[in-house]
Amino acid sequence: RAAARAKSAARLAVDLAHQTRYIRAASAQDSRLHPYIERAATAEPFDACEGFKSQLIPTAAILGIGTAPTLAIMGAEERIRPPSPGTSNRVTPENSLDNLKSIEAKLPVADSLFGGPAEQLAPECDEGNIEYKLKLVDVDDDRFDRLVTQLRYRLTEGLGEALYELGVGDDGKPHGLDENDLNESLSTLRRMAAAVGAEVTVLHCREGRSVGHVIEAIVRERPLDGGAGLIELRVAVVGNVDSGKSTLVGVLTRGQLDNGRGLARGHCFRHKHEVDNGRTSSVSQLTLGFGTNGSVTNYSSVRPHTQEEVLKESSKLVTFVDLCGHERYLKTTVFGLTGAVPDFGAVVLGANAGVQKMTREHIGLLLALRLPFFAVITKIDLAPANVLQETVDGLCKLLKGRNVRKMPYLVKDAGGCLSCARQLAEGARLVPVFQVSNVNGENLDLLRLFLNALPARRDWVDKRNDRVEFCIDDAFNVPGVGVVVAGTVLKGSVRLQHGQGPVLLLGPDTTGQFKRVQVKGIHTKAVAVDEVRAGQSASFAVKVVGGHNKEDRQLKRAHVRKGMVLLDPELKPRATRAFAAEVFVLHHPTTIKRGYQPVVHARTVRQVAAVQDMNVELLRSGTRARVRFRFQHYPEYLSPGTPIIFREGNTRGIGVVKRVLYDDVDVKPMQVKKDELAAPVVTPLGT
Repeated sequence: RAAARAKSAARLAVDLAHQTRYIRAASAQDSRLHPYIERAATAEPFDACEGFKSQLIPTAAILGIGTAPTLAIMGAEERIRPPSPGTSNRVTPENSLDNLKSIEAKLPVADSLFGGPAEQLAPECDEGNIEYKLKLVDVDDDRFDRLVTQLRYRLTEGLGEALYELGVGDDGKPHGLDENDLNESLSTLRRMAAAVGAEVTVLHCREGRSVGHVIEAIVRERPLDGGAGLIELRVAVVGNVDSGKSTLVGVLTRGQLDNGRGLARGHCFRHKHEVDNGRTSSVSQLTLGFGTNGSVTNYSSVRPHTQEEVLKESSKLVTFVDLCGHERYLKTTVFGLTGAVPDFGAVVLGANAGVQKMTREHIGLLLALRLPFFAVITKIDLAPANVLQETVDGLCKLLKGRNVRKMPYLVKDAGGCLSCARQLAEGARLVPVFQVSNVNGENLDLLRLFLNALPARRDWVDKRNDRVEFCIDDAFNVPGVGVVVAGTVLKGSVRLQHGQGPVLLLGPDTTGQFKRVQVKGIHTKAVAVDEVRAGQSASFAVKVVGGHNKEDRQLKRAHVRKGMVLLDPELKPRATRAFAAEVFVLHHPTTIKRGYQPVVHARTVRQVAAVQDMNVELLRSGTRARVRFRFQHYPEYLSPGTPIIFREGNTRGIGVVKRVLYDDVDVKPMQVKKDELAAPVVTPLGT
């Protein structure tokens, strides 16, 4: 034991010396690391290594430095090498070519803001948030006004952010700009951004084909007071059990690397049994904030910021919806995918485990919901090189298969990262693949850069003027407050005036009735606010208004269930037990007949529904049909256009609600088609 301990101490001492050399380079930028370095340098070898692991690494990660020290520069976190003799460590984060070159001189080429030669881009599109500009020099007042108007249009198309390619022609050819024209173009772009209340961040710089460089910059609006204009992005994190989903989310949102024994994942768990067995069994949401300059607002100082500070300092929020990986909790995963309304999906794989059954199942669900997704391979520090390569090959084979038909792209640098973010938002078949380690922080900077550049996919602006519709996915009983309902605002906005909110309808209950309730408090991301809008997750403290007797005026936690809604009384909502939907069967072992009873998921609704009627005699894998469902337990609130997923055993199907059928409506039997038209058979990914 003594020999083993001495050998371990010697090995750790070597690691300590290696890591301390890098930390010393970063400490020149931030004196807050000095006491930790001195403590590690004066301790015994074994104790120094333990102190380095327990204090120096977490502190460096919180400061945005990490184990291989990093420094946040204009939205990209770059690794810092030890300074060579005669060079300065001082970095000036200004958006000019001179300062970019001074940064480049101190950073490794593979991880710097500067990349290789620029590639040919697709021709510029009149729609979307991407704008090509060959140069912005000698701009008079009239042209400046036109440029500002154009920028406003691009920001509107991008829901608050736009991407500018400087030195690129309308045909997508990266001509490049010399140093003077590039600096003047950047200055003009900053003036344009200031005119519309936005900021410019340089993301990448590449060599032009004709001369100089091509710069890719992001323009992001500053949020107004109260969070108005805040860009929100939802990412559903799925993958097989023990693949590192919760650990990845914990590392990204807390800024502290994992210790290899479950330190980071503890921030995502909601129940004691999850902490005991290390497996997620519920839906949890954590937030990663980015400032207008692209820096992470969660941990940009010595201590992690509170949620209130993150909301105040962020111009963009990425909400991770951490879902279950075990097959036993598949219904909870489907509930999170349909109820949380995500923009993108993140498929997480363990490098040492490869593609598993639930990996295929979850990819199938993302495809069924038509969600663009990217893949993250974790634990690359744990898997041998041949095992990691087998995992990458297995994932690429699955994505290229005839059932998925996607194009995997292994992200290795900042240029590829930004290109993937742009194409994924445009609906391309591309699937970016990241290879990261939550223990040593390898490639986490690329993943953060990707999330920063990834634009929002859903447009909630037009829905904010509609009547209020709020889907409930959870309920609580808070002492001193009362019943609190949590969920997502799908339409409209809810605002407190003089401490009181609007009166809404809560329901339907088991009898199909709605209760009048008043909102008396609003929280979003665990922060008290005065207003929430469509597209935001929130929780409302509610109380009953009116009622003929004491029982009607009471509201208990048991009265609220998942699937209920809060609605504007002007909508005059009605609950229903039956609805007609256009469905497509992804897989069924045999055939589906009338009387078949799957579990139907529609937003936050999850209930068994029987097939009453359909316009075909039989349903098989790969067939489409018009089907009439009827809920078996209690009525629900549905609206036409709501996507649904139905499942039972290995059976999977998707569809869209076409018509809501009320009990007082006379419904005629469906006419059976004589010639049943079947779509190509789709082999299930999960079997």
